[in-house]
Amino acid sequence: MSEKQEEGGGEVGSQWRDRVLWVEVAVAVAVVIGLYGFIPYNFGFESKARSVFEMLQRFWSDPSTADWHHGMIVPLISVGLILHRAKELQKVVIQPSGWGVLGVVAALALFWVGYKIDITIVGFLSLQIMIGGLILWLFGWEMMKAVAFPYAFLMFAYPFYFLDTIVAFPLRGLMCQMSQFFLNLVGVDTLRVGTALVSAPDYAKGLAQGQRFALDVATPCSGIRSLFALMMVSALYAHLTLQKGWQKWVLFLLSPALAVLGNFARMVMLTLGTILLGSAVAIGTEEHPTTFHMAAGFFVFVVALGGMVGVSRILQGIGKGKKE
Repeated sequence: MSEKQEEGGGEVGSQWRDRVLWVEVAVAVAVVIGLYGFIPYNFGFESKARSVFEMLQRFWSDPSTADWHHGMIVPLISVGLILHRAKELQKVVIQPSGWGVLGVVAALALFWVGYKIDITIVGFLSLQIMIGGLILWLFGWEMMKAVAFPYAFLMFAYPFYFLDTIVAFPLRGLMCQMSQFFLNLVGVDTLRVGTALVSAPDYAKGLAQGQRFALDVATPCSGIRSLFALMMVSALYAHLTLQKGWQKWVLFLLSPALAVLGNFARMVMLTLGTILLGSAVAIGTEEHPTTFHMAAGFFVFVVALGGMVGVSRILQGIGKGKKE
């Protein structure tokens, strides 16, 4: 290593020992904690206003919001990804950018708007923009590029609960259509009644409609619970295993289809289980699902994650083929 490189390396190393920088970081952290952790922000459907962090904690732990429980591990994963690259990040030259001030101001404006109109999701977006603005303000564009994935990954921590009504019902319809088509294809006569699958009547055998099986595709069975968790896993898996940007995007964009495939397998498993074992064994009740019903829920992830690994290997093979 040349004398100049050694000198430059020394300068890069010394920038992380700058006390002023760490004072600024400590102040920034204190502001974030104070603003989003202590100020009563949103009432929701309760009589008590909660801070943004309290609302996050509630979505991550309350049994009624199970669709978003995966969000609690997201910050830990983001921090872990940054610590894993700590040595590389120490080499990034710190050049604070004034553009970060605009991000902080925008985050404060969103925070105020969300507070006034009492909408939690605006507070979550404000928090995300605030974090990005502070990184840019204190460390600069090079650092922002270096931590772009861990920063973007934080979006999976937020419960975008309004998507439940937008996405869940179309998914229920899709699950019904796919399951009905497949069951009829393999010789199990099936009718669709709204968002339920019922056995077709067989008058020769004296079987009425729905006598062999009747399965309602409720919101949890639509795939909404697994969709966001699988998108999170696919983004992380693509980041860690694939080299090229186009490969990562393809795998991530296919994750909703893999979630649908997993839930389709679950629906078929529950239908066939009802025919062979009876509803009491295969389904149970909504309050007390049977072991078979619970196992079918895990089967969603077995199929979806298996498909994710398979697609990843195909993409890796295509990437090698292009190199050759």
